[in-house]
Amino acid sequence: MTREARPSANRRAIAIAVLVMAVLVIVAAIVAGKAAAPGSPTFPPVGASVAPAGAAAAATREDIATALATVGLQVEDATTAYRPAESPRLAAAPRLVTRAVIPGDPDHGRIVVYEFLSTADATTAAQEQATYLASGVGRIQFTPDTQFTLRVDGSTVVFYSWAAANSPDPTRAAAVATALATVGFGVPVPS
Repeated sequence: MTREARPSANRRAIAIAVLVMAVLVIVAAIVAGKAAAPGSPTFPPVGASVAPAGAAAAATREDIATALATVGLQVEDATTAYRPAESPRLAAAPRLVTRAVIPGDPDHGRIVVYEFLSTADATTAAQEQATYLASGVGRIQFTPDTQFTLRVDGSTVVFYSWAAANSPDPTRAAAVATALATVGFGVPVPS
């Protein structure tokens, strides 16, 4: 007479636990929805749109134009879509994208103006962006030599980034940052 080998109670319990965990992971994945592909934008959610920027952003654009004129540069409205790496508050804010005209470098010089309800809201959003840019997730979105300009002008946040390694004209790219330093007040990005 041969006896059939039966799995022990411990093995059955472990097998059931593994099966339950697998089912929970699958259910969680279905509930959470489709995961974003690596390198894809995380904010705002697909299909979401923000309100258009208003009078405060337009006034800040004029402040930017005045500041850039002091270093011999002009401003134009951006003609191509541009969205830098952003913290959640900036990603949800109305924005206006303008460009410092750097001769021979049409792919750079973009300046984003984010509009908020108050200076306090803008300052909080700028501080959140500074923290994001200093974090590992924010830092890897830019080349290592990227310089950031983060300013609060009234109820708006001004964001500009440039990297000497990526610019055909690093002198003028730096001049944009220098000129923007006269707009509003700065929010430092921790290094």
